[in-house]
Amino acid sequence: MTGIFLKKPPRNRIPVCLIAAGILSLTMGGLMDFSQPVQADERYWTDPATGFAMGGYDVVSYWSSGGQVLGTDEYEVQKGNVTWRFSNQGNYEEFLKHFKTYAPQFSGYGAYGVSQGKTPRGNPKIWVIADNKLYFFFSLEARTRWRLARKKYIREAIKNWPVLKRQISHLS
Repeated sequence: MTGIFLKKPPRNRIPVCLIAAGILSLTMGGLMDFSQPVQADERYWTDPATGFAMGGYDVVSYWSSGGQVLGTDEYEVQKGNVTWRFSNQGNYEEFLKHFKTYAPQFSGYGAYGVSQGKTPRGNPKIWVIADNKLYFFFSLEARTRWRLARKKYIREAIKNWPVLKRQISHLS
């Protein structure tokens, strides 16, 4: 497992008040909005070999102490224009209830790359949960760079994402 929790998420995931407020993240400096709105036409990264979002990994499983786990065909759902897989009924239901919480930032594309104006595919085995958000990275090096100035790179990625998202939508 090559994932990192920068801050262990609360037991109940994200407080309801934060979800209602657009999934705001608590930081040392107060409330900061690091969430990405999920659009109906969002194009999530899919593995070209399997066709599944995030390569078929159960995105809810990243919040457990066990880290990433592959989903099964028993628990599949079509959401955000792709098929997501889950390892168990609980994770499947949690995802349906809180899609915006568990959907990876920047549609699963590499967070550091997005901050640089690029859309490298995220590697579901190289990840970080920060500010109660799931981020994927193309490489270990990209994740290391991102962690050195996380807030700066998140701001840059948020700024770049609308244009990059339109480019991705035109390719699909």
